[in-house]
Amino acid sequence: MSVDELIQSAEAVRVVPSLSRVLCGVAARDITPPIGIQSNPWGKSESARSTGVHHPLMANAMVLKGLNNDGREQFLVTLDIGWIGCYECDVTNFRTRVVNELGIDLDDLLVNLSQTHKGPPFCIHEATREGGELVPAFIENVITSVIAICREARTRIAEVDITWAYGKCDLANVRDLPVGETDFVGYNPNLLADDTLTIARVTTLDGKSVATLVNYGCHPTTLGWECDLISPDFVGQARKIVEEKTGSPFFYLQGACGNLGPREQYVGDPTVADRNGEILGYATLATLAKMFPPASEFRLTELVRSGADLAKWTLAAAKPSMIVKRARVIVRMKHKELLSEEQMRANWHDVNPRIVDTRVQKQFGIRFNYVDNDHVNHPVWLWQIGDAIMLAHCGEAYFEMQQELRRRHPERVIMFMDMTNGPGYVYIPTRSAYARNAYQSWQTILAPGSFEEMIEFLDKSISSFSKANEN
Repeated sequence: MSVDELIQSAEAVRVVPSLSRVLCGVAARDITPPIGIQSNPWGKSESARSTGVHHPLMANAMVLKGLNNDGREQFLVTLDIGWIGCYECDVTNFRTRVVNELGIDLDDLLVNLSQTHKGPPFCIHEATREGGELVPAFIENVITSVIAICREARTRIAEVDITWAYGKCDLANVRDLPVGETDFVGYNPNLLADDTLTIARVTTLDGKSVATLVNYGCHPTTLGWECDLISPDFVGQARKIVEEKTGSPFFYLQGACGNLGPREQYVGDPTVADRNGEILGYATLATLAKMFPPASEFRLTELVRSGADLAKWTLAAAKPSMIVKRARVIVRMKHKELLSEEQMRANWHDVNPRIVDTRVQKQFGIRFNYVDNDHVNHPVWLWQIGDAIMLAHCGEAYFEMQQELRRRHPERVIMFMDMTNGPGYVYIPTRSAYARNAYQSWQTILAPGSFEEMIEFLDKSISSFSKANEN
């Protein structure tokens, strides 16, 4: 048998990463609000007013266009914001306004929130505590900033290579801790969390860094009610580490985090958030260091007789995919009995009235344009960028959802993104969480079994979407 025949008979002869070649532009802007604004949403906090800044809050924008498509622009925006409480503030007054200014469709915009618990509310209806009078101006500044950086990203559009890869990070831990007959939201040392870190490295064709997309599931809840600083939590220090190394913007894309949080959390010391950020930041750099150069693959090219029989692998040029497509699907899931305000207040009669007011408002805010008779209409966006898929929705899914979908689709890298667009800011817990009366299960309006139904629906959606967009 010849050497070439021996090489071809090997168990593995090529390693081809997920690659994309597209048109892309990026831009970023500081959106840190003024000190004194309402930015401590914890129910246990004595005051919601901020007294300083830990790290700046940032807005990032990326525009993507395919080289072989009709010129459609797709915008990815990341914001250091917690959540958006209602349809009016999210769809009507924010995203619709942005897409109208940009001249694109609503489905051409993904806005992913880092979910920091140390920033102002992005909903005028939640600006009810100390410093709330500064919130409307903050919201307006964020909206105009998003429009501005999307336009700026357009002016910087150029051909880029994107390399997608999985890495590992052990910042996140399971945060469902059995205490008596229920689960409290806190570190559980007896269960293993999803440690998958998903990276997209965006570079110019000559290898210069344009941006780093970091998809990871973990609640930014290091800083609790005793901290009165404005902060993106651990995201801030991770961003600083990665940007100092790469010289380009760091996009944090919140992954499935419904039952994940840092081991050390709810503290008042911002240096703890920085330590958590170092875990994510250095894990990102380690993953970047391990990746192949842009537009390349690894091939078995030579068998060498030495002290041992050696198999030599060599980098070679690869042809990146040029697909840029998107779709939106609706997952219909049953909801629980929808309680009246009177029933909710009766159930929470022993809770601080201010906390009850917030809970009631959120319960009603979730329902608008989401509940449809005995079901909810849960929107999910699928974007195919070259060989990879971005799957985005507004809820907070338990991490097992992203794990299972990646297990079922090993042929491509999947970025699973919680906290994106809306409506549907609900927890999506596993069936077992309902049996334990976990916080996520009584907070959500989804009925037990929704998590499992959503996995099956999205599994089929990924398959059909990928097949429809094959070259």
